[in-house]
Amino acid sequence: MNENLTPIIITTLTVLFGAGGWKFYEFLIKNKREKEKETLKESTVYRDDLKARIEKLEVDKDECTDSLMDVKIKLSALEVKVEFLEKENDRLKYR
Repeated sequence: MNENLTPIIITTLTVLFGAGGWKFYEFLIKNKREKEKETLKESTVYRDDLKARIEKLEVDKDECTDSLMDVKIKLSALEVKVEFLEKENDRLKYR
């Protein structure tokens, strides 16, 4: 049995640590790295998309804030105008 076991062990070690085995291990490592790169790339794309969406929302928010300020200014002007017209109307009623 020892006679058959020695060639089997030598053959197994040769296959595992030979050039073909090293190429196989190299292939596995490269494949694993490629998968990691793809995962990283997908998360990077997702992050970049989120950044772009946030920038767009910030611009929209600024535009809405400016628009709201314009509306407030016009409302204040109209309130003053209505107040003036009410006073003028009361003055004309008493005349």
